[in-house]
Amino acid sequence: MNRSTRSSIFITTSLLFSAVGCYDQADGEFARLKDDGSDRLLHTRLVAEGKVAYETHCIGCHGENGDGNGKAAIFLNPKPRNFKLANYKFTSVKSGQLPLDEDMKRTIRQGLKGNSMPAFGQLSDHTLDALVAYLKTFSPRWEEADAGQPIPVVDDEYRYDDDRVAAIKRGEVIYHAYASCWSCHPAYVDGETINQYRRDLGFPEFIAFRDDMHLGVGKDNVEGQLIYPPDFLRDYVRAGADAKTLYRSIAGGISGTAMPTWVGSMAYENEDGEKVVKEEDLWAMAYYVEELIRQRPKKLDDPVEPRDRPRPIYLHGEPPKQDTSDDTTADDADDSEVIDDIEF
Repeated sequence: MNRSTRSSIFITTSLLFSAVGCYDQADGEFARLKDDGSDRLLHTRLVAEGKVAYETHCIGCHGENGDGNGKAAIFLNPKPRNFKLANYKFTSVKSGQLPLDEDMKRTIRQGLKGNSMPAFGQLSDHTLDALVAYLKTFSPRWEEADAGQPIPVVDDEYRYDDDRVAAIKRGEVIYHAYASCWSCHPAYVDGETINQYRRDLGFPEFIAFRDDMHLGVGKDNVEGQLIYPPDFLRDYVRAGADAKTLYRSIAGGISGTAMPTWVGSMAYENEDGEKVVKEEDLWAMAYYVEELIRQRPKKLDDPVEPRDRPRPIYLHGEPPKQDTSDDTTADDADDSEVIDDIEF
């Protein structure tokens, strides 16, 4: 390469850097990019795509302004999420904190059981990113704070157990005697059993129990809507019924509701310094709730047998039974009032 060629390359490169204006040369380096506005432009385009997706899939329930008052909302219970308040219930952060993008995408992708929020598994990851970007424009909270940190996943000492009987039994004790989940959710044992668990843990007994302790207690959420915590033997669990998902909801809590954050609160030592309750008990509660859900009776105990042949439709009710002594059958009767060969 001759001197003229090298000079041309140097001049061309210098002009390119000067024209683009996106490198910080203060320290003699060309490795640090300046903010040339390209990220903001990409984000603006992403939000615009999210608006289109929102108006296609979400506006009917959540409304034009993202306040949960779409045209269909009047028919729905529970009400659609109000994005202006940014209280997202099923996340992997502590209750009250803003969720991670992946939390929001998971809810959109998987939907929520037992309510009107369907699964949008057909949407691409890019469209989900765009939707999340647009949803954030509804609330000023996203400008005031960052998303929370993921809750820690404590060690699951039961993960190698085949039947997890020990985990389930331990979870029953912690659910009733320490966390007192039955103050909102139903109790699944009687009061004497709860007090026995309390004595075993070294806690004083409860003096009294609410009369309807085997039922859930409705409480207002932050929007003033009366909601009921699930009865795990009969109600849907919105975000999922596996132990991993249940751990996330128990540990992090449910924003905007009475369900508190339990991670960091599962530690109690007795007077002898013995750890009576420990963080690992979060998994025990998750396995216990998972077992309660598993105990639900099947909706259909017997398989449904399909009809083996078409059935006629009688225009004026069922005809009188026919005499079959001469090997004739009801199907061989006069069909003047019968529409034959109709299948459903």
